[in-house]
Amino acid sequence: MKKAVSRLFQLRKALDECEKEFGLGEFSEVERAVFSFITSNSNVTITAIKNDPYFSKYSLSTIKRAVLFLTSNGIVSAYQSSTDKREMILKFD
Repeated sequence: MKKAVSRLFQLRKALDECEKEFGLGEFSEVERAVFSFITSNSNVTITAIKNDPYFSKYSLSTIKRAVLFLTSNGIVSAYQSSTDKREMILKFD
């Protein structure tokens, strides 16, 4: 068990270093997670983020704040969905 926990910490350190290299070091944990989700998936909406099991620990308002941070800082873009005008598609350009 101790070895597994030690390995987990090593992975956390490696992830932290990678995030810093990508310029994500100053982002909050949820902002980094939302950014990673958007960049690794297509046709991402806030609903898709909220419905992913990883994000079940976050409230909808927390996810919306993270998306607002990312869009208002020009990190990701939001485009109106062509199939459902109520939805905004989030993309990393």
